[in-house]
Amino acid sequence: MGRSKSEDPLQLEQSRKPKATPFNQQRLRAWKPLLTPKSSIKIFFSLGVVCLALGIFWLVQNDKIREMRIDYTKCDEIESYDELEVMPPDNVQKRFKASSAGQPVDQWKRSNQSVTFDGVTKNYTMCTIEFFLPEDLQPPVLYYYRLTNFHQNHRLYINSRHKDQLKGGAVSLNNIKSSDCAPVASRNVAGSAEEKIVYPCGMIANSYFNDTFANPLRIPSGSNRTVPYNMTSVGIAKSVEKGLYEPSKYQIPATAQPNESVIVPPPGWAERYPNGYHSGNMFNPTEDESFMVWMRTSAGSSFSKMAMRNKDDVMERGIYRLEIISHYPIRENRGTKSIIISTTSAIGRRNSFLGRSYLAMGSFSMFFAFISALTLRYRPRRLADHDYLHRHGSQTLQREGSNGPMLRTTSR
Repeated sequence: MGRSKSEDPLQLEQSRKPKATPFNQQRLRAWKPLLTPKSSIKIFFSLGVVCLALGIFWLVQNDKIREMRIDYTKCDEIESYDELEVMPPDNVQKRFKASSAGQPVDQWKRSNQSVTFDGVTKNYTMCTIEFFLPEDLQPPVLYYYRLTNFHQNHRLYINSRHKDQLKGGAVSLNNIKSSDCAPVASRNVAGSAEEKIVYPCGMIANSYFNDTFANPLRIPSGSNRTVPYNMTSVGIAKSVEKGLYEPSKYQIPATAQPNESVIVPPPGWAERYPNGYHSGNMFNPTEDESFMVWMRTSAGSSFSKMAMRNKDDVMERGIYRLEIISHYPIRENRGTKSIIISTTSAIGRRNSFLGRSYLAMGSFSMFFAFISALTLRYRPRRLADHDYLHRHGSQTLQREGSNGPMLRTTSR
């Protein structure tokens, strides 16, 4: 029986032939520079100049940033109650041009603060910090919190969210349970036999940082009154992040009836929503930019996230008071939590590492160019010298007296 044309191996092979385009046939135009000693020296020298210039620019801009960092992790362990005492020197880091020598020392105290959520009152630790600001801070002034030894970059943690649910979709229970939100996808509520959907689901939302920061209060010298330095959390999230969140379309009861709602808060939010979700106390991600910032996971185990900002007013030199409701359990994972008050510059946040890296790279390139130039000047390689030609050990080119090079063939 004859073979059909469609079954011809030659025809099948031709059907898989790549298209006759420069990309498919690997004929794209390309620059193939011929590197010589002189051109290599020029490249290393130019690279060194560029890196050194970038490094100097980065460090100059970095030096313009004023920053103060205060570690308040162990504020709840202060022995005295509601009485200011001197903070440990290691807890405070200041990077200012002006000195704080001879000025009031930084102090802190712990006290209790009652907070009511949805009709339920609980006591929390209030950490009060009084510090001296040695110079004016020009706007914008940024207020960060910093966590250490908190691995937001863990591969299971970083994917633990449901994008459709955060976008407002009423995602079903089965869909949530089969998603990356596990193990914080659903939970049982006392008095109900049904599993409830956790909203917002996932480990990222469940571990949302919940310490509360009040506006810094300036204490004028010789006065008992305080002047607030107003800061806001509006505008701390990026515009692209705001498009990722919408109000939830889940149906919730009008009053506090946890058994009637199909959704429940994450376990870590139980104190914030003691009666579950209802129309009078419902989480709306579009109104919480701090939540958006938290959901943008960090690439490292130590990170800072913006909490508040003031883009218009100068933060004047003087004594300030900070009040923080300290609740987040960072010590369980042997970490620390701090607040950072900082200005900004053309490079953004304070970071000297990149500037030093540019300087190191530039110095290495300049050194390599200098060594190469000396080698080329005093011990250059003889180009086109037949002594450098070899052919698998069977043929060599050697000089034979003054008669010039001659090809000699040897056999093994």
